Amino acid sequence: MASAIYRPTMNFVPVRPERSYAVKALERYWQNRESLILRLPIPEVLYPDIEQLPPPVEFVELPNWATDIAVEGSLLVPKQAIAEGETPPWTRTDWLWVIFWYLNGLAEQSFERQHGPIHSYSFQLKGWDSRLWSRAWVNRIALFLRRWAAREQGVSEQALFGSLPKAEIILTHDVDAIAKTLAIRFKQTAFHSFNAVRSLLRGQIGSSLSKLANAAKFLFSQDNYWCFDRITALEKTHGFRSHFNIYGGPGGWQRTFQELLLDPAYSIATHPKLKQQLQKMSAEGWTIGLHQSFNAWADAEQMQGERQRLEKALGFPVTSCRQHWLRFSWEQTWQAQQKAGFALDSTLGFNDRPGFRTGVALQYHPWCFKSRREQNLQVLPMVLMDSHLYDYRNLSDSERNTQIAYWLDEIYAVHGTASVIWHQRVMSNDYGWATGYETLLSTIEAKS
Repeated sequence: MASAIYRPTMNFVPVRPERSYAVKALERYWQNRESLILRLPIPEVLYPDIEQLPPPVEFVELPNWATDIAVEGSLLVPKQAIAEGETPPWTRTDWLWVIFWYLNGLAEQSFERQHGPIHSYSFQLKGWDSRLWSRAWVNRIALFLRRWAAREQGVSEQALFGSLPKAEIILTHDVDAIAKTLAIRFKQTAFHSFNAVRSLLRGQIGSSLSKLANAAKFLFSQDNYWCFDRITALEKTHGFRSHFNIYGGPGGWQRTFQELLLDPAYSIATHPKLKQQLQKMSAEGWTIGLHQSFNAWADAEQMQGERQRLEKALGFPVTSCRQHWLRFSWEQTWQAQQKAGFALDSTLGFNDRPGFRTGVALQYHPWCFKSRREQNLQVLPMVLMDSHLYDYRNLSDSERNTQIAYWLDEIYAVHGTASVIWHQRVMSNDYGWATGYETLLSTIEAKS
């Protein structure tokens, strides 16, 4: 347990920038009435300089009047945010520091300083409690503080703060391929083979043989990966518009072996059909962003060059992005993106599992520790990706539908905002993942 400074009122006590930031980040829940949240009797925990890894966490039980906001009556917080004392733990929890801790991935940042970037692979965080990523804990804390403030004022939440914000799912498509390349053949064949071995180890011989057959078929078959029209027609049917992230690198064969293997093969500068397609989509309401090269995750100059190449080809500004393969460093990537002229990044998620990487479904500004203020860039968490359902887990159709419903339900339950990735090429017959996207769209439409 941590020691704390108890502050029964915040009226005459200066508020540290980190605490003001935590409240401002969630302003959609209190609509410019942040002062009411800051006046809540929340203790200020004296947080240690060194983050314990893996981070110890604990469920804090909420009072009876807020149990519906919680998960089985409780919210998950880092243990160090709970002050010592005899009163109920929820009164001793520094909720504002918990928000700050989650939003800025303090535990992950500490891990990165010791071991380097994990580049969005959760399996590298060995021994970490996966429940950290299972819910939008920060949004649930916001709902709790909103209700607590209303009780303190003796009025309803609606009267004090107005209606809750509308949940929003941002549909995105990373365009890694517009034709079937050797790199794509090898990558997806490897996934099929891996799943075949995993099924065999589980004694599922029939499933293993089926996956080996799929691997061989994928390796040698021909297919059309130009799926833009199929996606836009489907989204029009449901009344949606989405974001397409486009590679801005040079493409072609005159690149390193790593670039040939891991980066897209096409070049927007030399592909008039692609330029026309994207310009048409933009005119009809779809958003175009940049999908940086594999090695650009910390290189502002390379990012800027790729952004400018894309803008020159399309004839309009590009201000949003997502890093290819979700290559990401807490210390370097967002700083590089800001220098390169971006306003929004949607990289924040995991390659190998769905989840809320910073415990939140919210578009927000991350914190700059050097200047002690929020960064100019906004980030939009990515919660679910097609490969989570098809490559990294061996799921049946019904199990995939259950997973889709679970993650969407959480976003809607907390009135949050998050993005989903469905790669453009996987709508082809090669992959056969179009049904999953149709299920996703239908589920969102039913909840909207």
